[in-house]
Amino acid sequence: MAEPVLSSYGGPAAAPAGRLDDALARMAARLAGVLDRLGDEDGARFLRSLPAPALPGAPDGGCLALPSAPAEPVDRLSAGLTLDAADRDLLMLALLGHQHEGTAAILRGLHPRGEPWATAGLAATLAEHSGLALGESGAPSPRPRLAKKLATGPLAAAGAVVAAGPHLPFPERSLCPAPLLWDALAGLPGWPEAAEPLPGPFPAWGSAAWLAHPAVSGARRAIESDAAVTVLLPGVRPEALAGRLAALVTATGRKPVVLRLARADVATVSAVLLLALVRGVVPVLCASGTCAGPSLPRLPVPLLFALPGRDVRTWPRPVLELPSGPHPGQDRRAALAAALPELGEPPAPFGPATIEPGDVELAAADVRLHDGLVGGRAGWLADGLADGLADGLVGGLVGGQTGWERLSDRVDARAAGTVPPGASLVHPRAGWDDLVLPADRLAQLREAADRMHRQAEVLGDWGFGGPGTYGLRLLFAGPPGTGKTLAAEVLAAELGRDLLVVDLSRLVSKWIGETEKNLAAVFDAAERDGAVVLFDEADALFGKRTEVADARDRYANLETAYLLGRLERFTGVAVLATNLRQNLDVAFARRIEFMVPFDLPDEPARLDLWRRHLPGRAPIARDLDLPLLAALYPLPGALIRNAALAAAFLAAAEPDPGRRVLGLPHLVHAIRREHAKAGLSFPGPPPDPSGGPPIRRVPS
Repeated sequence: MAEPVLSSYGGPAAAPAGRLDDALARMAARLAGVLDRLGDEDGARFLRSLPAPALPGAPDGGCLALPSAPAEPVDRLSAGLTLDAADRDLLMLALLGHQHEGTAAILRGLHPRGEPWATAGLAATLAEHSGLALGESGAPSPRPRLAKKLATGPLAAAGAVVAAGPHLPFPERSLCPAPLLWDALAGLPGWPEAAEPLPGPFPAWGSAAWLAHPAVSGARRAIESDAAVTVLLPGVRPEALAGRLAALVTATGRKPVVLRLARADVATVSAVLLLALVRGVVPVLCASGTCAGPSLPRLPVPLLFALPGRDVRTWPRPVLELPSGPHPGQDRRAALAAALPELGEPPAPFGPATIEPGDVELAAADVRLHDGLVGGRAGWLADGLADGLADGLVGGLVGGQTGWERLSDRVDARAAGTVPPGASLVHPRAGWDDLVLPADRLAQLREAADRMHRQAEVLGDWGFGGPGTYGLRLLFAGPPGTGKTLAAEVLAAELGRDLLVVDLSRLVSKWIGETEKNLAAVFDAAERDGAVVLFDEADALFGKRTEVADARDRYANLETAYLLGRLERFTGVAVLATNLRQNLDVAFARRIEFMVPFDLPDEPARLDLWRRHLPGRAPIARDLDLPLLAALYPLPGALIRNAALAAAFLAAAEPDPGRRVLGLPHLVHAIRREHAKAGLSFPGPPPDPSGGPPIRRVPS
């Protein structure tokens, strides 16, 4: 194994720092000449005892030799700031205290306040004795040119070297390098205190459609050309969105560094830009607030921001804002397949639409850990965590769940903060075949889905309005249990979206303005995530406005008016489900594109429902007369489902194993219970098949 490269500061260098050491050695030799003139023989002797430069000096007379391949960090700094020989010499003088503890001690002795830095006066003395490559050797004094360099030169403009102490006489001002600049030049890690590196993961897969967006392609070109621009990606989950920006940087062939900023002020961002230039990386910054403050240095480093809002001020850097909508279904499916390739193709894209590939990869690691510990092979832990994560048995049943089901649970847990209070997120699993509705009702639902599928064509290509200017609102009206919620789930599945189900009992508040606040959060989340939002029992929230008799009526009417306006501005898909259509405010009618009635199923539909809710694997009595049940009991689909499940448990609880067969007595008992729970009159048991009165068919 090769020995690590050591720099003269005594630590391992992440990149070769030989030319930087040579430049510092030359500057130390020049300082030794000045000490000779000042009579400090001991100091001069010590400086000359340091290792001599291994490479020839620069033809321009400066300390830093010409660049060589591969480029070192100091080369990136010099090229990025367009430093001339004098600037490079000033940089070496400012960094000289880092070369050796003895060098720092000598600088302390020369400093009027005992600091380990060179002063502007020492720099002037060096310049007067040709120790700095200031040029214009015939000029009477180099001090004015030196003062201008230190005040307005590229090192000062970038904050790389600062003449600290503006209240002090100019010769006594310290030439201080930027914090951590030496570390970066020497190949060491480190970022400003307010910038915390995020380890990721930041996978490159799962963002293909987003990367192909025209604005994102433009940002890619800016990154490839090292343009001094700011790229902004706004969203409520900045740290998760930073993964997209990291994937964008990776797609350009550059290396991203993702930092979470405790404060996004000018000083912190400027320091990050300078260190990123030296290290040859592209900074991706995320913060909880805004980036306030102009006058960032115009370094040739793209600056990428993930922020909760759109307020970013980075003048003179122009800002390019990128879209932050949810990833489409095909990219979410690709992310799932890439995170757990051992499971093959996922059954469907799942998880909140706001999940990012990094969320999926973290959830996959959780699943592998669980499977390795709970259902994995023997000796899993002994092989080490890394091997165990790679070999976890994620494909089989563990705890009654498949690998995809466990991943879905972990993805939901990772992104739990994306669901607003008062709502729950449903990942649609139902399809058109699960709906038992008349043909005309199904046609309306399919027409609604087609309307969303064709939005880009009609609104954009045909010129009826810009994309995102119109939403879709549907009213599902009918008795309980007739399939309104299931229809909303099927519609969401057809559109490839999640279903955001609003719990009105948690949404409506007695406090003034709180209901509107909660509702705004639901609409914002639905628009942000691309989810279909379902307001069940919507008449409780979207009820008729009344005559104002007291303050409560006034605020109730204000809530309704707010909801009307917010619903009209909503650009997503909203479903209002109600049992009492007549209770809805008439103003909602003109805002509804589709009104779909849900009636109690007729006899053929009930027979279809009974057959769907009795699985073929269940032990069913051969003489079970489902047409009889469909004819005798006019139940909606939800009650049929409940009765079928309850009857199955009754059959499974039979003490005699030979009688554990789902038969008519179990179903009739369960049907009686469902009638009682729903407050319905039970028509009575069916007649005895061995003889009795004829079956009276109950009208549907």
